[in-house]
Parts: sequence; C-alpha cells; structure tokens
Amino acid sequence: MAFSAAGADVFALCPIGNPLCVLQDVKATYTYSSVAPLQALTRAIRLVEPDLIIPTDDRTVANMHALHAATSTFRPDEPQIRDVIELSLGHPDGFAISGTRHHLLEIMRQERIEVPLGAALTSVEDVRAWCRTCEGPWILKAEGSWGGSGVMLVHSVAEAEAAFVEMSHPLAFHKALRILLVDRDSFPFVQFLRRERRNVMAQAYVAGDQATIMAACWEGRILGAIGASVLSSQGRAGAATILRLIDSPRMQAVAELVAHRLRLSGFFGLDFIIDQSDGRFCLIELNPRATQLGHIRRGGNDLASLLFAKISGGPTPSTATLDHGPVVALFPQALRFNFSATEKYAATLDVPWSEPKLIRELLRLPWTKRSPLARLEALMRRNDAFGVAPDPHKAAEIISAIESTNTGLEVANPNSMLRRRGQSIT
Repeated sequence: MAFSAAGADVFALCPIGNPLCVLQDVKATYTYSSVAPLQALTRAIRLVEPDLIIPTDDRTVANMHALHAATSTFRPDEPQIRDVIELSLGHPDGFAISGTRHHLLEIMRQERIEVPLGAALTSVEDVRAWCRTCEGPWILKAEGSWGGSGVMLVHSVAEAEAAFVEMSHPLAFHKALRILLVDRDSFPFVQFLRRERRNVMAQAYVAGDQATIMAACWEGRILGAIGASVLSSQGRAGAATILRLIDSPRMQAVAELVAHRLRLSGFFGLDFIIDQSDGRFCLIELNPRATQLGHIRRGGNDLASLLFAKISGGPTPSTATLDHGPVVALFPQALRFNFSATEKYAATLDVPWSEPKLIRELLRLPWTKRSPLARLEALMRRNDAFGVAPDPHKAAEIISAIESTNTGLEVANPNSMLRRRGQSIT
C-alpha cells in the first residue's frame, strides 16, 4: 500500500489464500509454488519485469540467493534476472553473510559492536562444548526461520541437546503432514520430502527489552530508518505487536555499518536486546528483508517512499497520509496477541482503513485455520502460533467504522514486487 501510494505498480508472488490477494492496490498475483519456488520466482520476474523485488520472509531471500547463483549467460534474459536481484538485495558478496545469522554477528563483533557470545552448532558434541563455554540459559536459533518460530530458550544441557536435534534434523513426517493437512502449508512438507537440514546457532541469553530498526538502503548507503522499542510481542521470542517509535543513534550507527559492510540495497532489519544491567544495545539478529516497519510514517515520509524515490530517480513522493503516533499497535497482530496491552500503552491501532476488503479478511481467522481439520484441531488442542480470533466487539467496532471513514494509517505488505508506473511495461 505504501509503495502504491508513492506511485509504484505493485505485483505479488504469494501462496494461495494469502490476504494480499484481496488488496486492491495489487495489479496481479502469482502463485508461489512450494514444489518449484525458483521456477515460480523466475516466471513472475519474466512476466512483470520488475524494477525491484521486495522479499518479506527469509525463505524468499534464500530463493533469491539460489536463483542468482543458478543463473548463467546461456539464456538471453538471465543477466537481467541477476541484475534485478542485485538491485533488490545488494552486492552478491554479501549474500553468504546476510543469509546466516552467526556469520554476520561474528563480523559485527570484529567491528566492536556489542553482540552476545555465540557459536555455530553442527553436532551434539558442539552443543556440549558450547554449554561448557557459556553459562546458561541459552538461546538456540535455526536458520531459515522467522517470527520467533525457530528460536528456543533452554536451561540445561539436556534441553539444549534435544532442541538442537529437533531444530537441525528434517521435520518429522507427522509434523510435516499435520502442517500440510491442517495449516494447508505445503512448504514444510516439500522440505521433509527433500530431507533438508537446517543450520543451528547458539547464543548467550541477554536479559532485557527488545528493540528493532528497519532501514531502506541503496548500494551500502542508508536512505532512511525507523527505530522502535518493543512493548508487546507474539510470545517471548515472536514478532512485535506493539511498538514505541524511538530515535536511537546507537541502532542507527549499527545499521549504517551493516549496510556499508554488506553493500546492501533494498530493506533490512536489525533486532537488539537492551541489556537490563547496563542499557547497552546488543545486536542479536539481522533480517535481510523488509520487516513490519516499512510503511510507518515519521516526518512525512516512510521507508517505502524513500526507496521508491531512489529507484525512480524522482523526488520523495508527498501524500496526505498522516504520520503515525508515538505508539503503534500493528493490525491485526495486536488484536490476536494480548490486545489489552493496546489500551495499556495508549497505542493507536494501525488499521488500513482505505482497504475494507483487507480489513475484513484480517479480522477473520487466518486462511490456514479455516478448514474443517483446523477447526477440529482447535477443539482438541491449543495452538497459539496465530494467536486467537479478534475480540468480536472490537472487530464489530472496526467493521462499523469502515463505511464511515476513509482515513487512517496503512499496513505493510507480504512479499511483493513493484515497478515504476508507465516505465517498465506499457
């Protein structure tokens, strides 16, 4: 929505059922196949001929890295595919670093950035050695995960060993089948069939509050950044639901160093822990993609507009959209996870009022939770991965307001591709 408001034509590559399909600003959607994701990505690039690709999850980033590595000069358009990936992500020398949590953090440690002690784990013996080196508790993280789904806090050597085995080995058949049949997500099942393993890293636990920054950058230079402290999240390690916007010179300086060191383009995010013992900002993770802050407006601009102005070569677009308030409750996440915190922090709920179809879609159960099997599972066991259905009274209040107002703040997109209007394709 932010890119479209800035003047871009937006196209989407997403799984079937994604809420993006109801968004009126999207010109067309293409199916992101779990069986052949690189082919789906290649086909979409050839059809749209985008100026920029905006990935919003780590799986897509990995697929873009793989597609870039797989291209050659045998087909006439493959240099163009490589070029748009490099324009979107930055210099390929940084791909191997941005694609792994541990490598980037070690580089930042060498740059004298505050980083928790960490180690790459390849075996149970590595886990035991790590536990002898560092006092617990410990954080274990699986590569290729996001939103806190691949993060575990462990308090003993036995827990650490069990977590490593679970996270590093291919997903168990019954779990992959359950995700396929109940959640209607075929990606994990395809990973099971391919017996794909994941890299795991260990990290020392730092007690404190979470903070985050998202930056728009071009060829290693920051165009703009939005920082926030996390007031509420989807569980202990999940994505933020309520944010207090802040200016942090420390986070800004680290973001500038990361962009320069990896020669990044597009969007990226950094997660920090503010150490409760001394107030230090400890860098804990790089997200080499768009996060949840790309549409947040401060000082009359948002990161999407700044990046669009750079790719289009024009001035930063001006819109009538108001700046966000100091405390933002993300929609619909804040309704699904601890909504009482919205009132506690006097947060403004970030409802995309100009998209009534999207609002109605997001106020329902997630598409993956509407099948008869999913409803049956909900009766048999609790699954908090998607939170709970929004409070019916609050949902009714929002629905009733749709027809009475056409002003409000906007919400970030899932995976999207964009091109300048009237320039790439007639």
